[in-house]
Amino acid sequence: MATQASLYVPENIVHNVKTITFIRSSMSAITGSAAGILGLTGYFGFIFYGITALFTSFLIWTLKTQTKPGIYFRSRTDVWTEGVFGGLFSYVLFWTLLYGIVHGAYFINLVESIIIFALIDNSL
Repeated sequence: MATQASLYVPENIVHNVKTITFIRSSMSAITGSAAGILGLTGYFGFIFYGITALFTSFLIWTLKTQTKPGIYFRSRTDVWTEGVFGGLFSYVLFWTLLYGIVHGAYFINLVESIIIFALIDNSL
C-alpha cells in the first residue's frame, strides 16, 4: 500500500506560523499603545483592535503570501485567524498601560482637587 507524500514541510509551516505570531504580537503592541494614547475606552477599544487585526491580516495576505496563502499554510484561513486571540492579550496589556500613563495624571489631579475642596469646605 503506497502512502501519499505530504505537500507541506512541517518545519516550514511552523516557521510561517511563528512569523505570523511575531507580526501579530508586534502590531498588537503598537495598536494597543495607540489606543491607550488616543484614550479609547470600552467597546471602542475592542472595535479598534478588530479593525487593526483585519488590516494586519490583509497585509499578511497581500505582502507576505502574495495572495496565495495555500502555498505557505495548510489552510487558507490561517492567515486570517492564526494568533488573533493571542494578540488580543498583548493589545489589552499595552492599551491599559499607555492609557494609565497618559490619562492617569488627569485622574490623579481630579482626586487631588476633590480632596483640597473637601478640606477647604470642612475648615470653613
